[in-house]
Amino acid sequence: MAATTDPNLQAWRSAHGALGSRLVDLESLADVAVARTGILTGATAAAWAEADAGLAHAWETYRVLDQVLADAEAAPDRAAVVLTTASVPGAGGATADPARALEAASAAVDAAVAVADRLTEAWARLVPRVGAARTAAATAGDTATEQAAAVLAELVATDPFAVPDSEVAAVEQRAQASSGRHAAAQAAVSRLDADLDAARGHLATLRSDVADATTELAHAATRVVGVSAAAPVPDLDELAAWLDRIAGAAAAAGPGATDARARVANDLAGWTAAFEARRAELDAALAAARTRMRRRREGQGLWTALRAKAGARRLDEQPHVADALTAAQDLLWHAPCDLVAAEAALARLSEVLTTRPKEDR
Repeated sequence: MAATTDPNLQAWRSAHGALGSRLVDLESLADVAVARTGILTGATAAAWAEADAGLAHAWETYRVLDQVLADAEAAPDRAAVVLTTASVPGAGGATADPARALEAASAAVDAAVAVADRLTEAWARLVPRVGAARTAAATAGDTATEQAAAVLAELVATDPFAVPDSEVAAVEQRAQASSGRHAAAQAAVSRLDADLDAARGHLATLRSDVADATTELAHAATRVVGVSAAAPVPDLDELAAWLDRIAGAAAAAGPGATDARARVANDLAGWTAAFEARRAELDAALAAARTRMRRRREGQGLWTALRAKAGARRLDEQPHVADALTAAQDLLWHAPCDLVAAEAALARLSEVLTTRPKEDR
């Protein structure tokens, strides 16, 4: 209204009609009807109760103001007096003049629209997410996450304002992880036969590599101290027997027994992990032995270079240099070679060649 004393009854009727239209529009919203079923609880119920109480007062304002306007229209010459002296239910039901009551009713509608919009947005945003997470968890067989999603779905249905997005995201992440594991398991089932064939090939390669490594390690053990001559992967036969049992279980399950093949695929995954551990052990043993053999060769090469250096400078004619050369040579060419002692002798030899005897100073 332009002013509380405005006698323009047409303007008053227009404002009154606008209030009625807004009230009717709000009442027609589906979510408003749901909110009034009593399903809401907690913070959402409290917010809606306050908004709905405001609507009730707005409706009462609308009803009483309609009668006031009718009285003013019946006596146009007294319209200004009627519109300034009439008592109309306003905010919280307290009486007020028509203009203030109309303003309070409009504000109550604004507040109710805001709560209704918030409720609609919350349900539209949260219900699909929680429902999808629940379905995904159920499909993946994750009972714990499915139950957690069910509890959250109940809260979303009754008190969406109390549901933080972080809780929904956490359930979604759990369901997504379960779906990923389930998909991986299903994929493993579908490729079980191919994976079994690959495992047999890996085992055959490992057998061959173990045989070669056994020979290489046995040779290295005779050349360098610290290399074990024991055959690597001592449980290779047990690993092979385990794979045979898995293959037998796969054959017994048949192509259509999904659950049984899933268990076989899980067993094969365990076997694969064990195989990879044995492969890593073999590679580590070979790497350590090869490193020691390389250090011996490099030491022998360095000794040869130092001897040539000593000969070129006629230092090998000096007793202490000759002794250092002999000590390092004996250690480096001894089998098995003590690398620690040999490398220490090389360091001593290098020091002798770079230090002038006292009598030459």
